[in-house]
Amino acid sequence: MAPTDVEDRLPWELYLAVLSAEVDRILQVSQDLDASVPNCPGWTVRDLLDHVARVFRHKVESIRTASEPPWPITGLDSSDVRRLLADEAAVLIAELQQRGPRQIRHTWYPDDQSNGFWFRRMALEATVHRVDAEQAAGVSVQRVEHSVAEDGIDEFLSVLVGGPWWDDEDETAHPVDAVVRIRAGARSWTVDLSRTQVVVTAGSDGTADLDLEGDPHDVYLWLWGRGDATTFTLEGRKELLEAVHGRFAEASA
Repeated sequence: MAPTDVEDRLPWELYLAVLSAEVDRILQVSQDLDASVPNCPGWTVRDLLDHVARVFRHKVESIRTASEPPWPITGLDSSDVRRLLADEAAVLIAELQQRGPRQIRHTWYPDDQSNGFWFRRMALEATVHRVDAEQAAGVSVQRVEHSVAEDGIDEFLSVLVGGPWWDDEDETAHPVDAVVRIRAGARSWTVDLSRTQVVVTAGSDGTADLDLEGDPHDVYLWLWGRGDATTFTLEGRKELLEAVHGRFAEASA
């Protein structure tokens, strides 16, 4: 099944450019491989680079076989983890370039069984882990460009949170029953949460229990647990924010 909203995506070439640039930045700042990664408890930078490299190889194998390979990927030589990440990123980018975004392939998201899903997912995966690498290195976090951050917010809400993942009342530790409206840059989303489902729609029509507005970079990092909500404008039931963020964290675990 091909996606129905591809027109809302960024240009496919931009995803590849983002993926390449983010990997370069990860390698640039990852000099101390033994440094701790603040938002990945128990991980060192070495673990972070190894993880990203194995994610990339996993997606290459998924694309090549049109199936879901076992995880974690084994058989990779991580003795030089920086070289491993650089090599696996190059293989992934080459695979995506060769096949293009329209080819039907297996993904874990039922509404998008196209290679374009991996263009987007891997670019945004690299963006989040680039922030991890910067925070581990103690350097300034480069701001995610507006259009990329807005697209990342859309993916997080529509795919990770709003996908068909909530089908059991006991599945969530944060049974929020509320409508949350999120505005970032030029885009907005309405998130209708209940114990057993989350419905995400583009736009901001209707009423909401909580309105949240912020810079796209800040909202994007907050959704992924890499930033806080101190810069947001909040209106309505502000006490919902913690529980809503908890529900979002479950979706990205």
